[in-house]
Parts: sequence; C-alpha cells; structure tokens
Amino acid sequence: MLNNDWGMSKYPFVPGHEVTGTVSALGEQAKGLKTGQRVGLGWWSQSCLSCHECLSGDHHLCSSVQGTIVGRHGAFADRVRAQWTWVRPIPDGLDMATTGPLLCGGVTVFTPLLINNVRSTARVGIIGVGGLGHMGVLLARAMGGRAAVLSTSADKQDEARALGAERFINLKTESPSEALRAWEGGADIILATPPAAEPMMAAFPGLALNGTMVVLGAPPDSIAVNPMELIMGRRRLMGSPAGSRKDLRDVLHLASTHGLHPRVTTMPLDDAERALKKMHQKSIHGRAVLVMD
Repeated sequence: MLNNDWGMSKYPFVPGHEVTGTVSALGEQAKGLKTGQRVGLGWWSQSCLSCHECLSGDHHLCSSVQGTIVGRHGAFADRVRAQWTWVRPIPDGLDMATTGPLLCGGVTVFTPLLINNVRSTARVGIIGVGGLGHMGVLLARAMGGRAAVLSTSADKQDEARALGAERFINLKTESPSEALRAWEGGADIILATPPAAEPMMAAFPGLALNGTMVVLGAPPDSIAVNPMELIMGRRRLMGSPAGSRKDLRDVLHLASTHGLHPRVTTMPLDDAERALKKMHQKSIHGRAVLVMD
C-alpha cells in the first residue's frame, strides 16, 4: 500500500490496519460497544450488511467491503474511524501489542484452517515462518493440528521447532513435495504465506489426497500446477482474503483461551520510518508493532 503496488493507494497516505486501542466515541447506531472499551480493527472496516455474502456471514467477501486504509486514513494517526460491526472487543488476558497482528495476519491464516476443518489428525504445511507463517504454526497447533514449516532459511529451524512445528523442510536443500509426501502421505493443507510462486508450485505435489493449498501471499507471477496432480488427487488450490467478523471474534477467543501471543518487535510511533525500513530489509523479528505513548 505504501508503494501503491496494488494500484489502490491515495496520497497523502496514512497506514495502520492492525489496530488496537480504546473506543473514544460512538455513532448513534453503534451497538455492543462502549467508550473506553479495548477493541481491535483489522484489514476490513465496513461492509453493506445486507447482501447475500453479509447475510451468510462472509462479510469479507461483500462486493462493497472497504479496507481500513483504502481511501481513508489508518491508525498511524491518533484516531481511526470504522463501522462498528468490524470493531471487535479484545478479550481479557490479551496484550494490546501482541493482539494487533491477530486482526489481519492472524485471521488470514486462521480462516483457511477453519474452512478446511483442521483438527488433531490434520497435517498442516506452512511455507514461510515470518510474520504470517509463525502465526500459522501457533494457530494450527492450538486447533489440534500438526505443523511442518517449509523455509529457505536454515536458521529458522530452531524457531519453527520452538513454535511447535514437528518438521522443518529446507527449501534450498530438499524437495518440498518429496519431504511432504514422506510425512505420512502428504499435507492435508498447505498455507502459502510468502508472495513467491516458485515454492508454491514446488510444494503443491506434496499435498495428500483431497488436500488443499491456500494462497495467502500474492506473488507477481502466475501459479501453475500439473492438472493431473490436481485432478487425480482431488486436490484444490484456493485463495483466502483475511476473514469475517465472526472469524475475528473466534481467532481472538482462541488466542485468549490458549494463551497465544504472536511474536512482535515493538517500537515507538516516532520510529515508524525506521521500522518500515527494517521490515523491507527483513530484519524485523515477527511483526513490527508501533506503540503510541
């Protein structure tokens, strides 16, 4: 969004879409919230509430859904405005700084795990163990699944194990499809978090029968898969854009009941430029969180 890579940014641009704070004011039609309450806001901030998708609970698929930082100022400002339906209360026990990443990155990996019915028998392959991937491991394990991390960085193995992954596949030295198939027949679901098509295509044959690869990072190149691997294994390739209002509520509840805290690096808001630079250099550990005084 800062660089207008998606062609939807308007300048001057104020970022900030994984927001935690307190309610400072309420509109006349706002329900279920009160001033002073701890709340959070993710990527989406408004939907029509009356279309088929909204009435079905898939508010994030609404054709009129609006992004928190698309055409409006985000939370690098000291106030942010949103439709009350997308502002979610933060459960007691969750820290404000570590809750922020759950509201977009967290729900982005949580929703496909929910849709694909991850449970104790599920094998979840996660490409990447960065800002999105590490939350994928935490949430898959909390839902009862088993996790394998696929990464190009060998030095991420200890971190992956500490998060709860039972396997680590080095994409530079191993065939991801062969390594996944050796994992009791393959992964039931693969979460592809980095915006890179090559590891997705290399890992796709490592899906088990009836397995699903979920594209979460948007690569600039097209993704091509072998049609016979797709057809004969009844495998699926799908995308998933963040999550619904219900998904936001449920991921916060799951994090609260299991004591999950995404890994974050906190910095003061005055250091926003330095934080963004470190993020682009990939030298931030976990998610970067800017904290106001």
